[in-house]
Amino acid sequence: MERNRFNKKKFIMFIFLCSIGFNGIIISLSSESSLFILAEHNSIQVSQTDEKQSIIILIGDGMGYGPIEFGRLIEYGLDGNTSILEFPYQTSISTLNIFGQITDSAEAATAIATGQKTGGARISTSMDNENLTTILEIAEDNGYNTGIVATCKITHATPAAFMAHTDSRHNYDDIAADISRHTVDTILAGGRVDLVSYIPTMETSGYSYVTNRTDLNEVSTLPVLGLFAGTDLSKVVIREENSTQPSLLEMAKKSLELLSSSDRPYFLMIEGSQIDWACHNNDGIYLAHEIIEFEKTVAFVKSIAENDPSILVIVTADHETGGFDVQYQFLSTELPLESDDFETKKQKRSARSQEISYYFQSTQHTAREVILTGMGPNSERIANATHLIDTFDIMNSTIFPYTPPVDTNTTDDTDNGTSEPDIKGKIPGYSKEIVVYCLSLTSLIYVLWIKTKLKA
Repeated sequence: MERNRFNKKKFIMFIFLCSIGFNGIIISLSSESSLFILAEHNSIQVSQTDEKQSIIILIGDGMGYGPIEFGRLIEYGLDGNTSILEFPYQTSISTLNIFGQITDSAEAATAIATGQKTGGARISTSMDNENLTTILEIAEDNGYNTGIVATCKITHATPAAFMAHTDSRHNYDDIAADISRHTVDTILAGGRVDLVSYIPTMETSGYSYVTNRTDLNEVSTLPVLGLFAGTDLSKVVIREENSTQPSLLEMAKKSLELLSSSDRPYFLMIEGSQIDWACHNNDGIYLAHEIIEFEKTVAFVKSIAENDPSILVIVTADHETGGFDVQYQFLSTELPLESDDFETKKQKRSARSQEISYYFQSTQHTAREVILTGMGPNSERIANATHLIDTFDIMNSTIFPYTPPVDTNTTDDTDNGTSEPDIKGKIPGYSKEIVVYCLSLTSLIYVLWIKTKLKA
């Protein structure tokens, strides 16, 4: 009879240990469910396909919202639309550097190209002087064709940040050396002076080297090195119809023709470099022609992507320059027409730019947010972006599907750009609500069992 007696202490200890085990099982299962939910969430955000997806990013250097509106009014009028504002996803993002200060083009391009903030006018290097892997390098390593197009010299800050690593944007020889060691398939810009020592080596390695518009048109194979000026290309406003230099649109078209000529996906960066310089100069006519050329290039790229859902297109700026704003307009010159000849279009654009009241607040970069817009694979992630570094994440997730969505907690301007995503409290298995629920449920079961046995 003694052995069959109910031992209350042992029973209480048994139930207590069971409750701990029960909690562990539930939390473990909910964690696994959470991972399934997270993967399912990512499957919505990231296209699940074995086909690799191409990336085209267009950067308007110094382009704030003011120049976009300025170009729209000049080219399309009050009721017209600019292609820059016609993408399905759009937001505004911060451009501040690692110190929370106004950025320069090197720091900003590094943020876009590597997903990391830096400072001190560095080119894709950290504050500890470590090289930061760029999206172009990642694309190369994953079998992509790659290309860079710009209207500045190729060693300038923005194009350099995708191909080079150095502690100062002014180390042009170091930048040129890095570019020469790369295998970028299309390099179209200015900058013969900086690359002159490396051109023979690049030709030996297989590059077709061209220096004018006619020769560029005749190129039919990769890789190609096109350097169309000693330093920077001419301003659009002074370019003649028979210029030996190709326009931004012509270089973009040729790059896309060549890059898409194989079955390989491609990465292409296109920069409208001189929007920035026009704003530094507070020169409205200069700005008008640069922003319109950039917008025409955006429109062309957009038309390509509309017929190919495998292309991610992103349009952004590295920073805003000049604090440029449109005030009002008194337009009277008729709109430029497709049927107009080259010179007539130029004249109309210049005239209309002077029939708009605008002002510049400075001749320097500003802290204003800039546009981030786009379409194609993963472009829905644009909605959650808050800083230039998020642009890298969106592009990277196109190369590597199932990358977690952009987390707005990682892009605070006081962040140094290196923090890990904060997922605690976001995955259901680790949320406070699930833990409290499990503990409460098992505690209730525990109390009820004890009460029943004590009464027995």
